[in-house]
Amino acid sequence: MRRIVPPDGSSPGSSAGRAVAWPAVEELLRTRGASEMPHPGGTLLDHLIRVARLLDEWGTDPDVRAAGLCHAAYGTDGFDQALMDTTERALLAELIGERAEALVHLYASCDRGVVYPRLASARPVVFRDRFTGREHTPPEPDVRAFLEITAANELDVLAHNADLADRYGPALHRLFTGSRDLLSAAAWEACVQQLSRYAPDLRSGIRITGLDHLVLTVADIERTVGFYERVLSMRPLIFGEGRRALAFGTSKINLHQVGRELLPHATHPTPGSADLCLVTETSQEQVLAHLSACGVPVEEGPVPRTGAHGTITSTYLRDPDGNLIEISTYN
Repeated sequence: MRRIVPPDGSSPGSSAGRAVAWPAVEELLRTRGASEMPHPGGTLLDHLIRVARLLDEWGTDPDVRAAGLCHAAYGTDGFDQALMDTTERALLAELIGERAEALVHLYASCDRGVVYPRLASARPVVFRDRFTGREHTPPEPDVRAFLEITAANELDVLAHNADLADRYGPALHRLFTGSRDLLSAAAWEACVQQLSRYAPDLRSGIRITGLDHLVLTVADIERTVGFYERVLSMRPLIFGEGRRALAFGTSKINLHQVGRELLPHATHPTPGSADLCLVTETSQEQVLAHLSACGVPVEEGPVPRTGAHGTITSTYLRDPDGNLIEISTYN
């Protein structure tokens, strides 16, 4: 019978001051069926032991290693065959300690579809509990432990199943690249070694050819429509189910009412946070005269600037939400 033990053969203490009973933990997993469940690389128990050993190689603390060994105890968002019910949390905590068990529960309850994008884009990371639907912000050490266990788990799965590696390798490369700041150096190096072949080929990447539309979050849509129509001669549009927009040239500005933004939207949609440069063929003298006639104060300009295609001359103003609007002419 194989057992997982720390490198020195001791029973490491948990953060709660309790020694982790490694053989007893493995025996619990075995009696709950982990040694019979098929899993890439053998059985679920084989996988759990390999994950714990990998975390040991990366130098994680005993709580994280114990959580790695038990990370599938309550099932996960990617493996729904639970070995224990969440009503048995006290039983697992008795064996591995309260913090290690809390990490197991954090891992099991993670709504990956919501949390994974946040791991690659937002700090602090807000988690969603897939069991309750509630959102919470774990302490950073717990988020780091969660990601370390995630890396060990996914790398072991991909190492033992080529089809899963090809299917999920690119997404996992994006996940760990975007959350690199939360990974230990050893875990990151392992991700690089195993996932680098799934990095996107930038030579055949996306080539952007223009701007179709942008979105402004505003306090008052009618006031915004009136301003852009009166001052900048944009055309008001209604599309979809009553949505509002402003058309100009070959582009448009879609409008979101603050507090009622449509999904998906920016992480922090806030009125007055935009800085737009609009190109016109109207002379700067006429621009100044028109703004004066409309009672719109000039923030700055005309001043020389550098545009996407060369030198421009710009006049700055603000819209009703305080967004900075730059009206530019190419020389």
